[in-house]
Amino acid sequence: MRIERVRLTNFKPYRDTDLRLERGVSVIHGLNGSGKSSLLEACFFALYGSSALDGTLEEVITNGEEECEIELWFTHADGEYHVERRVRLSGERAQTATCVLETPDGSIEGARDVERYIEELLRMDADAFVNCAYVRQGEVNKLIHATPGERQDMIDDLLQLGKLEEYRERVSEARLGVNDVRADVQGSLREIESQIDEKEEKGLPSLLNDLETELNDLEEEIERYEENERNAERTREEASEILEAHEGTREEIATLETDIEGLRDTISETEDERESLKERLAEARAEIGRLEDRREDLVAESAL
Repeated sequence: MRIERVRLTNFKPYRDTDLRLERGVSVIHGLNGSGKSSLLEACFFALYGSSALDGTLEEVITNGEEECEIELWFTHADGEYHVERRVRLSGERAQTATCVLETPDGSIEGARDVERYIEELLRMDADAFVNCAYVRQGEVNKLIHATPGERQDMIDDLLQLGKLEEYRERVSEARLGVNDVRADVQGSLREIESQIDEKEEKGLPSLLNDLETELNDLEEEIERYEENERNAERTREEASEILEAHEGTREEIATLETDIEGLRDTISETEDERESLKERLAEARAEIGRLEDRREDLVAESAL
């Protein structure tokens, strides 16, 4: 999928914006709060509707306006698509007034039908699409507070270790295949050598020359298979290096988990100390009140 153009009218900080994206990598930068995340959110909203928003539907409309409009042009699998959404305020609530998707096969209308079509087209729902596009602010906490199993799954997805295991299996299969072919070729070589000995005993130089030519061809084939084996070995070594790096990452995560537990214990102790200080403060205030009352009595008694 490639986004080609985004047009926004009264969407959050964008009152009238038309952005065209050329081929290649596009970099969007700006200060905090300048609208970078809102631009991404507009793309997500155009595709998946309110299920892709962090907030409510009312929050997408620029303050002081009654409606907003989002248009998105994108290509996917050599097909061109255009989706348009219009949101309008009705009292204090907002609702989708228009939702149309233009596809190579025709138009689709209605928010649910459009979202269902997008999910089938891209083969992912709103959460999967948003998560593969960027990490929301604050979601790093999910990694910190996740269980060990959940955290491992998140890290495996991040590092794409599933692909690494797939490559390891393919390398292993290739190596076994090379060994099988090599054993077959060596068996054929021994058989040919036996035939050469028989021909030498029979004194047939011409047949021997033919067999020597065939032997050379087989040796060249063996060299090719050995080269393939060396390539497979290098691939295996690279995979081992990646695995070692992953183990280092696991150790760093374990260290971070230990640090996190220490911080939690410190926070708990601080909370206990704060509660104790609150109780002492309350007692001190009560004592101050008693002393102030005693002072007023003494002043009254002294006739000063």
